[in-house]
Amino acid sequence: MTAWIQTLLMLALLAPVYGGPHGPQEGGYRNSLHLTRLARTRVSQLLRTFKQQQLGDAHFEDRSLHLNDLPTLSTDLHRWLSLEERERLSEASDSLQIYWGVLQGMREQILAENHHPGTPQRGRTALSLPNSLHHVQLDLRDLMRRLQTLVLNTCCCPQRTVSRSEEDRAPADSHSVPRPSVRRRGGQTAWLRRLEVYVVLRDLDLYLTKTARDLLLLEARRHGSLLGVPALH
Repeated sequence: MTAWIQTLLMLALLAPVYGGPHGPQEGGYRNSLHLTRLARTRVSQLLRTFKQQQLGDAHFEDRSLHLNDLPTLSTDLHRWLSLEERERLSEASDSLQIYWGVLQGMREQILAENHHPGTPQRGRTALSLPNSLHHVQLDLRDLMRRLQTLVLNTCCCPQRTVSRSEEDRAPADSHSVPRPSVRRRGGQTAWLRRLEVYVVLRDLDLYLTKTARDLLLLEARRHGSLLGVPALH
């Protein structure tokens, strides 16, 4: 309830600020919101399956678990309102890139363990998890590209032609994104590694919800109206 009160307050403050013309940017926000919801649906489904098969309880929750590598899930209302549109979009894209890098590190770790003799497995999920994480990465890549296009349009910068090789490339160099803590802690048990995957998926699910809300707020600002703002779910 508190989050929705904060959201409505943001809308009320933003709505009168700008009632710019509708154009390509409007469609860009709709597409970005669509991609955000698709990504969140995939992450939510994977999280439920992972908790059921790897943690033994589909309703498992532990809010005390956190990873310092991950972007913050809280929103500073005053700071958010002080940012320009392109800064908000860039910040969202940068945060999603961090998640992309963390997922990449986890995929590499799981694949290495699966090929290591004597590594205990937990059914088919141990083998399918890297593939599932890769699909999430593809969703994040598509969303990041859309957000970056919005940033370019907002800055009124001419868009350059992106080659096919650039499109197929990973969003960031492997040295520019943090690796998950599992790669930096020695002697970690299999259970702790599963908990780490749980935290990443849980926080990514929440961050995508936050991103969808922010996109709705920015689109409402461009419309200059509170009318017609759809629900997040």
